[in-house]
Amino acid sequence: MGINQNYKNRALASLEGKWGSAAIATLIIAIFTGGISSVITLPMGNDALLGLSTNGIWSLLCLPLQWGYTVFFLNLIRQEDIRYERLFEGYKDFIRTFLMEFLFTIAILIGFLLFIIPGIILSVGLCMAPFILKDDKDISAMDALMKSWQLTQGHKMKLFWLGLSFIGWIILSFFTLGIGFFLLVPYIEATFAHYYEDIK
Repeated sequence: MGINQNYKNRALASLEGKWGSAAIATLIIAIFTGGISSVITLPMGNDALLGLSTNGIWSLLCLPLQWGYTVFFLNLIRQEDIRYERLFEGYKDFIRTFLMEFLFTIAILIGFLLFIIPGIILSVGLCMAPFILKDDKDISAMDALMKSWQLTQGHKMKLFWLGLSFIGWIILSFFTLGIGFFLLVPYIEATFAHYYEDIK
């Protein structure tokens, strides 16, 4: 059995009996990051600049929620509390979670603007930062990103292939009008959470 399949099997085992909770958590995130954004920009009509600015501000405010969603699956595979309110725990530690997600996003954007490959390398190298920030209450956002980079030394190519192994499911999910992503994204998140548990 390949190493990728091993992590994916462990993710499936962790999600057994919890697929409903995982899908609802994904729906909550989709509503807040996409649905509400669409609603608040709707009255702006054809004012593209105002709509874009409002969308950008809302996206920034949702960064701690994105962190909460990622670590939700670390809690899930550890068989810890996965009540839906835990998705919003990032707002209790707003500065650290906001800065970590913001710096992560900026780094990835710069990487992809330079060329696709640097963006992929940065994405892979920094992907463990949310988990690190959860486990270390004293680490700064920047240090969490740096620690992720160090932690993934020797693992970046493996993590890249692990992510790429979901490409078939991603394509298939588009044919379900996006509904499949409510199960696929939890599957991916739980898989990477298991990888973190092994290399931390």
